[in-house]
This record gives sequence, C-alpha cells and structure tokens, in this order.
Amino acid sequence: MNQSDSRALDANMMNYWLGYGVAAGNAIEEPGRVAYLTPVPHPLFNGAIVSVVHDGLENFAKVVGAALAKAGGNGLWWLSPEAVAAGAADRLVAVGLREAGTVPAMTVDLGSLPPADDQPDLKIRQVESAADRALWGELAAQGTGFEEPAVRALAALEPRIPAERLGGQARLLAEYKGRAVATGAMVVSGDLVGAYAIATLPDFRRRGIGGAITRHALELGAAGGARTGVLQSSPMGRPVYEKMGFREVFPYRLLQQG
Repeated sequence: MNQSDSRALDANMMNYWLGYGVAAGNAIEEPGRVAYLTPVPHPLFNGAIVSVVHDGLENFAKVVGAALAKAGGNGLWWLSPEAVAAGAADRLVAVGLREAGTVPAMTVDLGSLPPADDQPDLKIRQVESAADRALWGELAAQGTGFEEPAVRALAALEPRIPAERLGGQARLLAEYKGRAVATGAMVVSGDLVGAYAIATLPDFRRRGIGGAITRHALELGAAGGARTGVLQSSPMGRPVYEKMGFREVFPYRLLQQG
C-alpha cells in the first residue's frame, strides 16, 4: 500500500472518532494528527491518531496527557506505519507512553464480496432518532464488553454528535426476531467506506449477524460511490472479515497513555 492510500485510511478513521470528541467539546485537530477526549471511561474513546509526523508531537502528547490526567483515565494512540517509520513511537515512548500492541488495518474490493447469506429473522436498519442513537450507543458498548459506567456514558454521548460531523456516515442496528442485538457504523470518504463499531450482544453471536451488518455497511458505502471497504479488526472479528475477502494491508501501532 502506498503512502497516499495509507493516509486515506487514516483520514477515514479520523472522521469517525473525531465526532465523539466534538460531541464532548474536547477534540483537537492538527495537521497529520487528531485527538478526541470524551466522558466515556474507556481508552478506545479517549485517544489520538497520528497519520503524519509534524513538529510539536511531544507537546501534543503533553496536552492529551493533561486532559487524560484530569479525567483520571487512560487513552489509546493509533500510529500509522508512516508515523512509526518517522520515529513517532520512539518519541512518544520517550515521554512516557507505553506499548499496547498492534491492530490490523484490512481492506476488501467491494466488487468481490461473496454472496450474502439468507437470514429471514434478521433486519438491519439505519438509526435516525435521538432515542435510537442512544440505544445504538448502549448496544455498541455492551457488545464491545464495556463495563456499565462506560455503557451509560456512550448511550448519553452518541446522540450529541452534531449533524455536521455525520456527513457521509450512518449508524446501523441489527434486529434479530424483532430485538435489537447488534450495531455497525459506516463512514464514506473518497472511494473508501470504513466499517466501525461492529458489535453483537454475547447471547447472539455466531449467527452471522456481525458479518451481515458489516456487509450492509459496505453496500451502503458502495451505493455512495465507494470502491474499497476498510476496517480495523479485533482478533474475534478477523475470521469473519477474512471470509468476506478482507486482507491485512498494514498494522496500526498502539500506545497507551495515562
């Protein structure tokens, strides 16, 4: 994957996560990097993405670290391969951040998706109302394994994302036999569609619901002009995504702060 393609994946991810920082009144946007800090007590919703290294990286980390310390929580930093090659990880570790592993970035050609499974008991719909967005936040947190304070916080935060930050995005709910049991989100930027927040309640896993809602997100993106699907995969989700044709293109390096 070339540098411009990698930066496009970073930008898609930034579009998704920044909305939460804006909703909480604590988003930082600088050239090549962003940070988002929220009331959700989980590192996933408090962190930074560094796509390109520019001057002032250590000061940027200091600002983010001060906000995390004030909230009493931890944050997760995502570093692109370009940023790592430019020394970002070494510089951030030198000022106190800690290694937290890697997460694969994966892509798929939307024209090569396998046929969808027939699932008559499953309905997937877009979220529209504030009440549905709160429900979406609650289910996304529960399906990801958050503890109850984080579940409540995300349910409260999700409806507060301003409409102008949701351009090219959609939130999806999957209903199994009439009960909402899974979430997904999609972000279109350029010819990419990113799939996010693919989360299924534990009692409803292994029924193909996660794959179905991921496919629905990708198809919405294709209808909006996207040609390539992208996501960052958990170990649990990776076999599902590989079955759909996703392949790893590079790893994001993770650092923890706080």
